[in-house]
This record gives sequence, structure tokens and C-alpha cells, in this order.
Amino acid sequence: MNKNILEVNQINKTFYGNQILKDISFKVTGGNIFGLLGPNGAGKTTAMRIIMNILKADSGEILYNGLPRNECPRQHFGYLPEERGLYPKATVLDMLVYFGTLNNLKKRKAEVEAIRYLDRLGLVDFTDTRINQLSKGMQQKIQFIAASLHGPKVLILDEPFAGLDPINQIVLQKMLYEYKKMNKILIISSHQMDLVEKLCDQICLINQGEVILQGKLTEIKKKYRDNSYLIEADNSLSFLHEIDGINIIEEKNNAYRFTLHKQGLGITDFFNMTKGKIKLRKFEIVEPTLHDIFIKLIQEQA
Repeated sequence: MNKNILEVNQINKTFYGNQILKDISFKVTGGNIFGLLGPNGAGKTTAMRIIMNILKADSGEILYNGLPRNECPRQHFGYLPEERGLYPKATVLDMLVYFGTLNNLKKRKAEVEAIRYLDRLGLVDFTDTRINQLSKGMQQKIQFIAASLHGPKVLILDEPFAGLDPINQIVLQKMLYEYKKMNKILIISSHQMDLVEKLCDQICLINQGEVILQGKLTEIKKKYRDNSYLIEADNSLSFLHEIDGINIIEEKNNAYRFTLHKQGLGITDFFNMTKGKIKLRKFEIVEPTLHDIFIKLIQEQA
């Protein structure tokens, strides 16, 4: 399988004297889902628009399989913006066919692909409905179809799950996994950290225009582990407060999250000290969530 690689190299962008992006660099390979994350105003949308060739960087370069971005065919790229770019008085099918033909699809091919997507997303009965008559969730699905109809090799999605109910979130996730299996490049920006954590293989976190963290999600979570544990029992665990070396982080009913902070104290020692006192229901090593890591790093910078 040929490599599919998008490289963002030392991108800088300034608006009206304010530097929005400062030497932003990252690499995305096909077959991976990449999360571009950050708080509001971090520069994510500017970075995505530069990748899409909507904006021009002041310096730096975007390479797709070694070629400069401006030499790559437009139809290789698809973009779902956070702000909807739909024509409100157009009918669903007419608008999708129009977007398809803009990306070099023949009209008949665009119709076939549009109907296939509409059927998959439960909207095939709305082909002749005007966009402004659809719910926000329906419009979001139409926007996704418009971005992906022409089968782009690079698909960039800004808040793709906005307005979608849990069922439709699952449907969209399945479609993204299918893109991943086809060696496509997928870049997702979202504030829904639970979905990003479920989907993404790699992330890049930017704040105030700078990269503050990037890499494989599994390695990042391992790096930020605080060696805490979760224990649940069928009896009260309040006696844990009295044991030297146990630091209770969180407690709810008979579920306790804790760390062992005494030198040389391990989990085997913990169970020896509590032997016969716990009717164990559940025990696990706690990994930090992406939400926890995001908040920690942004607050540290602030």
C-alpha cells in the first residue's frame, strides 16, 4: 500500500499584527485518525484553512506526498468547516450534486454517490427538501456528505459531531473508521474529548498558536499517568483514610480513587494491609483521560 502523508512544516500566520500560528509542525499518515486540538482561539481553524489552501501561510510549507500543497489537485482534499457552508434554499440532492461536480465528479456519478450517502445517513427521503427546512443535525450530516462525496484522500473535519444525537454519532464514527481502513488521511478537530479519545490514534494540542503536545495517544496517556488506582467494593472503604501512605483523590459511595505516596509502598502491600477488609467488586489502574490532560496543560500554560 502506498504511503499517504501530509506534512505541515513550520507554518506561521499573522493577522493585523497578531501572530496566530507560530512554527506549527506535524505529520499525518494515511490509516491514522489525527486529532488537532486546542481551546477556542488557539489557531486550529487557521491551520486547517491553510492546509485546505483557503488561506496562505506567511512562511512554512504544506506537503502532500512530497508535493507542495498548491500543486496538488483540489479534489484530493475535503473539508467540513465548523460554520456551515450550505445554500439554504437549495434542495438536498441538487446541492450535493453541485458540490460533487465542483470536485470533478460527473453529474450522474455525483447523484449516485449522494444518494448512497443519504441512504447510509438516513436522509434518502429528504432529497427534494430545502436545506433550511432540515434540523441542525440533518444539516450537519449533509455538510459531511458534501465534504466526502468525491472520495478525497485527505478529509479535514472541524467539529464533525456538532448537533448529532448519540445514534448518528455512532454512524459517523463507523464511516470514519472505514475511511481509516482505506489509508485515507483524517484530521479531526473537536471539543468532544470523549469522542476524540475513542477515535484518534495521534493528537496535536496547540495553544496560543504553538504546539504544546503531540504524539501517539497511547504514549501520551502513559506519560501523564499519575499512578492512581480505582477500587470499588460492596462494603464501606472509609477505613482507607486511616492507612498511612494512601492518598484518597476521589470517593463516591464505595468507590475510591487513590494513589500510594509512601516510599516503597506498592499495590501488593496495599492488598496485604487491607486483607479481609474489602468485599472487592472492581479494581483497576486509572489512566488519565484526554480531557484531564487537555485541562492540565492548558491551565499550566495559563
